[in-house]
Amino acid sequence: MEQDRENDLLSRACDELLEQNALLQQEVELLCAQLRRHPAGEMQIREARRLMEELTDATRGCTPFPSMGSLEAGAY
Repeated sequence: MEQDRENDLLSRACDELLEQNALLQQEVELLCAQLRRHPAGEMQIREARRLMEELTDATRGCTPFPSMGSLEAGAY
């Protein structure tokens, strides 16, 4: 019963995060469209995407959240 409640909360939180992510992606596209109107805009977009790829590669496999094992160990 408690696990069902936790799963429901996690599911709702995940849905909310997905919705926020979609809104952020729309905002990024709008900002890119505005930036492309400027002479150096496309270059700035490419540089930002390159930096994001570097950050993504550098943090792959890392998570800011504690593992479930450490959470369970701390509960006892």
